[in-house]
Amino acid sequence: IGDSRAVVDWVVDGRAEVAVVGARLPHRGVEYRELMPDELVVVVPVGHPWHGKKDVGLSDLRAEPLLLREEGSGTRAAFESALAQAGHDLSEFRIVGEMGSTQAIKQAVKAGVGVSVISRRAVDEECRSGLVWCLKLRDLKITRAFHIATHRDRSRSPLAEAFRAFLEAESS
Repeated sequence: IGDSRAVVDWVVDGRAEVAVVGARLPHRGVEYRELMPDELVVVVPVGHPWHGKKDVGLSDLRAEPLLLREEGSGTRAAFESALAQAGHDLSEFRIVGEMGSTQAIKQAVKAGVGVSVISRRAVDEECRSGLVWCLKLRDLKITRAFHIATHRDRSRSPLAEAFRAFLEAESS
């Protein structure tokens, strides 16, 4: 488990045969295959004033304590890219923490530390079970895809190849 930059480096270095990443990072030795689409959503704790709402504006998000993934993560790259396309950047937000995993972000949101913008797929179970509340950003649609990353010039073990095939079959 790591951010997209670290995981791609593991593939390049041969420490991982197959990886799932949230961003396609430029590296001539890495081959990417799209696995599944994803959307980023705003996540708030139970009891937050936005609990029960369907969407929220970017101007509202600016006033909230915001938790982000660290630089190098696909989630953060997708958020920053969508902001830039809309003429905004992270300096407009009240960032209270940067964390190295989506799990850490989810736990911090549940504890009321702040709100976040993370993968719908990563938080779907918590949203359905009522542990957190998910909303859309009405001013900004943030989409991306998860990709399978492999080294272009290395063969994979039978186990790694079976895992890759399983991932592709389950996502379709």
